[in-house]
Amino acid sequence: MKTRRTVCALLLGLVIPVLSTWAVDVSIRFHDQTVYFPESDIHIQVTVTNTTPDTFRFRLADNRIFNLNFDVRNLTNVALETAPQLTTDRLSVQPVFFREVVLEPGEQFSFMERLGAYVEVVQPGMYVVQAHFFPELIRRTGFERAPVHIASNRLALSVRPSPRTVDEQIAARLDFQTGEVLRRSTLPPDQVVRYTISALQQGQWERFFLYLNLEALLRLDPARERRFLALSAEDRHRAIADFRRELQTNMIDNTQITASPRSFEIMRTTFDRDRGQVVAHLRFPADGFTEVRSYTYHLHRRDNIWEIVRYDVTFIGTE
Repeated sequence: MKTRRTVCALLLGLVIPVLSTWAVDVSIRFHDQTVYFPESDIHIQVTVTNTTPDTFRFRLADNRIFNLNFDVRNLTNVALETAPQLTTDRLSVQPVFFREVVLEPGEQFSFMERLGAYVEVVQPGMYVVQAHFFPELIRRTGFERAPVHIASNRLALSVRPSPRTVDEQIAARLDFQTGEVLRRSTLPPDQVVRYTISALQQGQWERFFLYLNLEALLRLDPARERRFLALSAEDRHRAIADFRRELQTNMIDNTQITASPRSFEIMRTTFDRDRGQVVAHLRFPADGFTEVRSYTYHLHRRDNIWEIVRYDVTFIGTE
């Protein structure tokens, strides 16, 4: 009997320190806070913070589906369906590559995931989102053995009905400085350009995209235009949303419209009834000097609103 107690004590001594290292904080937030629709790509930033006095180690899979799961429920506490591809990928016969991440006390590690890769949000409504983080990875056999996980905070997710027109989608953008819906105004062309560049400088993406005609900008690339014209109306909507995300995350090579300048100056504005041009000089910090570029923004007026439909860039020199 004495021996049995000794063994139990030893086992507890081994288990308790391991579990205590998992007393870390896992938090989630929306990466690109905006108004979401059923077809929206909802990106969530996950942050693991070591709030303990000890070193925290965990396995980070190259494919994050082996580290993470999302529990999304409606207001009647009914969980949403798991994305079919998620189960297929987890159970497929393939190696799971991972690396060990070490967080010292106070350090944190963040990564971003697309919610649609985990659950299907197909109906408008109010939902509650929580992440479950698995430091030792999710086993291929599923959750039968309940591997230890860390639960995150909860987020309130509002999904609105799909907009019927492009204008409705534009009108649904939120200004997260004021918490109010952003609405386009009848600004003159130079003020539209000033508003757009200022928003870019401040990292205010909803304001930055407010006066951009994304379809027109997408179709400036002949290859993209050919693919776009071959799509259905629904797929075109998705293509524009993907293009917006690519611009915001700088995934498009040689694009300069999302380059944030240190300063800028409106040089010249010309326009007639429906078309306008605004020339601005933008200054960018470089290694020991300032690079100056001349941007010519081409605008078109639609429903009394000036939109940026094209831009040209010329290198002027350095200062």
